[in-house]
Amino acid sequence: MADPDRLGVLGRDFHRDALAAGAFVRVVNWHNTPEARRDDLRAQLAAYLDHYDPLLPEDLDRFVETGRWHRDRPGFVPAFYDSYRNNVTVAAPVCEELGISAWFYPPTALLEVEPEQQRAFALEHDVTILDEEPEGPWFMTWDDLARLAERHVVAAHTASHAAARMITTPEDVEREIHAPVRRLTEVTGRVPPAFAFLYGTPPVPGTPAGDAVLGSGVRWATTNTSMLRIAD
Repeated sequence: MADPDRLGVLGRDFHRDALAAGAFVRVVNWHNTPEARRDDLRAQLAAYLDHYDPLLPEDLDRFVETGRWHRDRPGFVPAFYDSYRNNVTVAAPVCEELGISAWFYPPTALLEVEPEQQRAFALEHDVTILDEEPEGPWFMTWDDLARLAERHVVAAHTASHAAARMITTPEDVEREIHAPVRRLTEVTGRVPPAFAFLYGTPPVPGTPAGDAVLGSGVRWATTNTSMLRIAD
């Protein structure tokens, strides 16, 4: 977890000591969570619970705003990507059994693809369908997402699983950033607390994609190496 503005305020000694004490955040990513691997997923999550506290956006906000870690253990963010239906049928129930509020990052266009078109859409947009799940539908619906939002965190992950470098025009920005954030806000009743690009690219100021995310009202950017606080 990092916030460029706060790094200088808190100082290197603070961050060194906090890291040594384990008071930082581990983000753990999952994508497909098929039924056949339910027990494996449960074991993985339970193992993290032995050492880490699952976090909500409010926990991250509090750390940045106060400069103090308010938990006795380091935290972790269980993140599930790419709108898979098995995130609804497997991952969410397992998390709930364990008392975890997970973070879900759905590319919103996948929620609107008809079942008979989902395999082709997934292939075109770098989304994997597992051989062990030959029958669709493979992706969740908006109703599924609304139910997830009642107990979990719903974050933004573009519309079509797009990389930041491919978002260059105003039309791209509207389709991949503004429209997903708007629609997720409508469905969940709150602005998504976090945004992630494909490949974990951070939002770079001065680029169309970066500026759009930084101005979207989303508070956090999820990258491959950090949670970045990007808005108050």
